Amino acid sequence: MKAHLMSPEEDFDPNAAEPSFTEDVEQDLQLDYLWDAMGGGDAFLRAVGRAAVLAPVRDPEVIRYRQRSLDDCQRHPKQVRQLYQIAVEALTLRRDIFMMPLRNHPEMELHYAVKLLTELAGKLDQLRAFRSVIDDAFTSLAFRRLSESICHELSDDYMDMLRHALHDLEFPNGLMISAGIGSGGQVAGQVLRRGKDENRHLFDRTPLKRPTFSFTLPDRDETGARALSELRDRSVNDVANAASQAADHVQAFFASLRAEVGFFLAADNLTVALNQVGAPVCTPDPLASDTTTTDGLYDPCLALRTGTAPVGNDVHLGKGRLLVITGANRGGKSTLLRALGTAQLMMQAGLPAPADRFAARTVGRVFTHWAREEDTELVHGKLDEELDRMQLIVTCIAPGDLLLCNESFASTNEVEGSQILFDVTHALSDSGVQVRSVTHLYDFARAVEDDPTLAAVFLRAPRAESGERSYQLEPGAPLATSYGLDLYDRAFGTRYAETG
Repeated sequence: MKAHLMSPEEDFDPNAAEPSFTEDVEQDLQLDYLWDAMGGGDAFLRAVGRAAVLAPVRDPEVIRYRQRSLDDCQRHPKQVRQLYQIAVEALTLRRDIFMMPLRNHPEMELHYAVKLLTELAGKLDQLRAFRSVIDDAFTSLAFRRLSESICHELSDDYMDMLRHALHDLEFPNGLMISAGIGSGGQVAGQVLRRGKDENRHLFDRTPLKRPTFSFTLPDRDETGARALSELRDRSVNDVANAASQAADHVQAFFASLRAEVGFFLAADNLTVALNQVGAPVCTPDPLASDTTTTDGLYDPCLALRTGTAPVGNDVHLGKGRLLVITGANRGGKSTLLRALGTAQLMMQAGLPAPADRFAARTVGRVFTHWAREEDTELVHGKLDEELDRMQLIVTCIAPGDLLLCNESFASTNEVEGSQILFDVTHALSDSGVQVRSVTHLYDFARAVEDDPTLAAVFLRAPRAESGERSYQLEPGAPLATSYGLDLYDRAFGTRYAETG
């Protein structure tokens, strides 16, 4: 049985191997604030939310599938937490059943597996009872399919058969084994048999007129006891393995159910946290095939860090694969870049988007290339470090992926940095990679503007003569001004640009 609440065909694995460059993406987009909000103090929910966001879904229909499931969960939070609790309790049963080490003890392993399966059967009954809640309240395809699966896989007849089988495996009337004698008097053809049924018809219990033989093991016959124990272990070994695998299978289902329901709880935690600081969210549209359009987009991590709703921005890219953001320092350029990347990841995880409206085509993977601080160990210079990271990205990135560049190659002079960034950007854009670039390199921005094949979209961070920033970026070509006071302030920690 499969949960399939997050995808109609695939299981969600929160422990799957992480893609490369995960640490860079987390650091550059400051996603720790997002994980903390999703966790709400629960380490498991935080891990599930993190795993889902860092594994973006490419298929828009799967994203829609998750969105409808999340809508169901947010309309019925109490019932969803009941379902989550059933899964959590099922997974704690193994820990609660105290047993000695089971290695090389098939009979003890069988006893443990039967006890665990008996307890799990009770949790399956709770799941069966919860089906009426699903049928009464939930409308999404995912939960409807879960209800149908419970009905089909956990029918009354199946549960009766399961309990009878578990009763038989407790061997209430003793262990019945058949065997023959092989060469050298060794036991051969040993088979575990179904025990006698005390409820058989009286006629069936009429003893046959043939001799029966038995023996009683002396109390102090340690060798005989050891031999008899080995016979019992060999007899139940296959059954013990099958019972253990059955218990593992049932718990694997509950583990999957816990992870997938946990994702929706984490998503609700995030929505509540953003709403508490007055930051709006919307249901994004992943079906936009040739455009990225957003109104009121903001960086959710900034909102969570500061406890206030940031200024929103409108971005309309049309069919362009390249966005270049220029303008005044501390004008909101990097914040908007983070917002674009984080919103893309949130949409492709099935989460609400941090905007009044967000529509974007899906991408394969998200990469970031942020300017780093100087290497304190002097192993290599900043430019060498930037080139090395970009080379690693280029070896992994593929058509349809998204690359976010923040002040890339600004560590060298204007001419050299602009040429490197232009060559890399042009090659990636030509190959089908979407590029979003924040830069102070005017030569680069001007070269992009002069190349009609790139069809770039430009945004600019304005600055009033007083030095004030609105943090609302505007469409506009790059300006030749270097905003000298801004650069001076950034280099020496002063605030001349703000004071005029």
